[in-house]
Amino acid sequence: MREDRNEGFILVFIILLILILSAFIAVGMAIVLNLQRSLKVSFDVNLKADEIANAGIEDAISWFKRQLTQPVTVFSPKGPPDMPQENDTEDSTVGLVREYLISGNIYGRYEVPKSEVEDVSIRRGLTQTGSIWKITSYGYVFQKLDPNKKFNEAPNRILGQSKLSTEIRRVGVTLPMEAAILAEKDVIIGTGGRIRGGIATKGRVRVKETGDVQGTISENQRMSLDSLSVFGLSMDELSTLADISVSNVNELPEKLPSSALIYIDGNAQFGRDRPLNGGGILIVNGNLNIQAGSNSNFTGLIYVVGNESSDYIQQAPSLISGCLVVTGSVVNIQGTGEISEIDYDKNIIDMMKRRVGLYRRATPLIKEVNR
Repeated sequence: MREDRNEGFILVFIILLILILSAFIAVGMAIVLNLQRSLKVSFDVNLKADEIANAGIEDAISWFKRQLTQPVTVFSPKGPPDMPQENDTEDSTVGLVREYLISGNIYGRYEVPKSEVEDVSIRRGLTQTGSIWKITSYGYVFQKLDPNKKFNEAPNRILGQSKLSTEIRRVGVTLPMEAAILAEKDVIIGTGGRIRGGIATKGRVRVKETGDVQGTISENQRMSLDSLSVFGLSMDELSTLADISVSNVNELPEKLPSSALIYIDGNAQFGRDRPLNGGGILIVNGNLNIQAGSNSNFTGLIYVVGNESSDYIQQAPSLISGCLVVTGSVVNIQGTGEISEIDYDKNIIDMMKRRVGLYRRATPLIKEVNR
């Protein structure tokens, strides 16, 4: 009888122990799940804050590009309260500020403070102020419970924030003379070659047979055509800043943009199957060969580093409207039965300066740890 009673107590104890352990496991699982949800929410909020801060960087770059006077020497977005009729920003006393609804009562906000947008041109070794700017942007995700309070003032609550910074830089274009061709070596205009706007070279100009040159021919010129003199940038810097940077022609998009900074690191050859059609600023860190039958048509500035082993060759039919600069090769323009032409156009050069030479990111984003 006593043994039966003991067995009953043991059974009850085991059942109670199982229930208690089950309760502990359930509570533990709930804690883990809540922690996971909390971490996920925190992670998502901080990612969103990064996106918002990056939007502030993009808005700042857009602001620099929109300014009529270039280069920009003062960062001064216009808007309320100082100039309520303007809409660069929502708070001109701070800098560049935007606030927008994400979902429910959750809002996003970025601030690019005037105090943290700095002209670092001189510090980077340039003489032209306004060439390089350092930009810092703050991104916030916050809960708006009282619209009459500031975003960071109770009962409103910041859920996540981020700080990003980068540097932006202008691609300047300074041509020493106004001419269709600027060259360091000899220029040869052969049969079917047509130049409108003159030629300036540190070498000699030879016009053969039916070659046609209109405008001034200036030989033995003292001028600097290296990339630092023309663009204020090294070739490596131009490669980094380019909208499209490739090592050969096959890597280029099938259709080139109408106004872009394009960099080819090596010799480039365009022909019937792959003509040079597009516009902007084309930089070739090597030699350029436009073959016969390509029917190429490029609008803007072409800058060719060239080399002594081969000439810059442009055959017919082809047309460059703007300017050709060649530093290390003899320039040979020729056509057989058709025209190979280069036309100097100051309006096109000025337009490309405005469109392509504007500010762009020069360094990767630097991110501080989210708080």
